[in-house]
Amino acid sequence: MRPKKYPYSRAVKAKKTTKEDKLELVVFPNVSLRKGMLKHIYTVTRYHDGCTIIYFKVPKLFGLGYDEERVRVALRYEDTLKILNEVM
Repeated sequence: MRPKKYPYSRAVKAKKTTKEDKLELVVFPNVSLRKGMLKHIYTVTRYHDGCTIIYFKVPKLFGLGYDEERVRVALRYEDTLKILNEVM
């Protein structure tokens, strides 16, 4: 079979974006998180220099325990909780 002379001349059907395809983020001053990560929040802690630390417990593959991660947010504790409560 002979190849086409102009293989890319046809219009390509564009994939329509759906809500699942969009990346929804929670934005803090120095870091942004996916909304899916919010269900893994374990603890929110106030730090002495006016910032907040958020601890996550993310399950490992095949349910063999958890990975603990932490994120330091450069925002006061009360403001961080306001943002998290609005999103959840």
